[in-house]
Amino acid sequence: MNNITLIGRLINNPELNFIGESNNTVTSFTIAVSRNYKNKIGIVESDFIRIEFWGKRAEICAQYIQKGKLVAIEGSIRTDRYETSEGSYKYKTWVLGNEIKFLDHNKSSDKKYYESPQIFNESNESTSTNISDEELTF
Repeated sequence: MNNITLIGRLINNPELNFIGESNNTVTSFTIAVSRNYKNKIGIVESDFIRIEFWGKRAEICAQYIQKGKLVAIEGSIRTDRYETSEGSYKYKTWVLGNEIKFLDHNKSSDKKYYESPQIFNESNESTSTNISDEELTF
C-alpha cells in the first residue's frame, strides 16, 4: 500500500504547467513538514517535500494556495530513476497528490476557500492554526 498524509507549509507558490498536445494541467510546489522532535540544540527541523497535482486539483492549487499556507496532502510516493551523462544513476522522489485540504486562511477569504463544493468532499468546516513567524522552521 502506497499512501502518505502530510501537513506542511508551502515554501514556494504553485507552478501551473500544461503538458503534451492535450494540455494536461500539472501543478507542483514544495512543502516544509516539521519533524516531531527537536535536534540537539532544541530546534525542530523540517523536511522539504515536492508535491505534484494533475487535472482539476492542479488548477485549484494554482488558484487558491500560495507560499506560507498550511495544507494537508494525501497521496502516494513516486520515484523516478534516471542516468546522468557520467553514467551514474540519480533518483527523484516526490508525492503525487490525490487530495488537498487548506488548513489556514484569513477571515476575508473564508468564502473563497470554502464556498465551492468541488474543492472538498466533506463539510465546509474550517480549521485554523495560530502559528507565529518565529515558530516557522523555514
